[in-house]
Amino acid sequence: MKRILFFAIISIVGMLAISGCDKQKTYDVLFDATGGTGEMQTQIFVEGKSQAIEGNSFVNKGRRFKGWNTLPDGSSISYTDGQVITLVSDITLYAQWTSKETEQTAPEVTEPTTPEVTEQAGPIDLNGHEYVDLGLPSGTLWATCNVGASLPEEYGDYFAWGETRPKDNYNWDNYKYCKGNDTTLTKYCCDSSFGYNGFTDILTTLEAGDDAATVNCGEDWRTPTKDEWEELIACCAQTWTTRNGVYGRLFAAPNGNSIFLPKRFDGEGLPWGLYWTSSLWLEHPRNAWNFYFDSDDYDLRPYAGWRDGGASVRPVRSSTKQ
Repeated sequence: MKRILFFAIISIVGMLAISGCDKQKTYDVLFDATGGTGEMQTQIFVEGKSQAIEGNSFVNKGRRFKGWNTLPDGSSISYTDGQVITLVSDITLYAQWTSKETEQTAPEVTEPTTPEVTEQAGPIDLNGHEYVDLGLPSGTLWATCNVGASLPEEYGDYFAWGETRPKDNYNWDNYKYCKGNDTTLTKYCCDSSFGYNGFTDILTTLEAGDDAATVNCGEDWRTPTKDEWEELIACCAQTWTTRNGVYGRLFAAPNGNSIFLPKRFDGEGLPWGLYWTSSLWLEHPRNAWNFYFDSDDYDLRPYAGWRDGGASVRPVRSSTKQ
């Protein structure tokens, strides 16, 4: 009996030790009634995991709950009950209420399961293309629309990596910088096993003449590098949401500004998006780094980015501050 008890204790201690090693980083969502009454427990979000916001349990006599905001006055990022979000830091959500006058005159409406979003605080126009300042450490300014789009929710045009015009079909047979397949590259090739007749060069980032953002939007614009995508991901909270019926990811910055990246149009309504970086994958130069996302996940990856394939481009420009 003693031996059985001894091994049971050892097993429990071992399980606790193992579970402690696997502990993931978490963030807290605090809920504030903003003049209402009631209590809501802090919600725990696991880093890198999309979760739904808890439903409101606050009440405010004579007023109707209409959603959440990251500022008490409702002037920053808005969310709805049950919205699926991904966090990169702790946040406080403040309940938003209708005014008494609105409650008396407005008809009852059903809150949507996913919000319609808008950019915060005045996009700025440059050469007919708008951008917002997300307050990023590098000062990089992100456009509000994809290349070829006139609205944030439009998919725009698709481009092979290093090409500047959209086309009907994307494959190695018609890719600009090869001789028919992925081992006959004629530019942006650091490995002779992928180059035409052993061709190599030292180019690892798109030149201006091969950059769809620069050619189509003007010399101040370019395709973001892998590092610039990493900065956007690290500094902004991401949410899978809709804008005017189009699914995509909202990147919300701490300064209240945001950009919306629509998923690609694939004819079948599959919920995923693919955006080019300007950075070559040095390990296999037939590929370039890209940003992939769907409703549950997002990642910078090279293996989905064969250079001959078509993907979206979201332009950036350098800070206007000298």
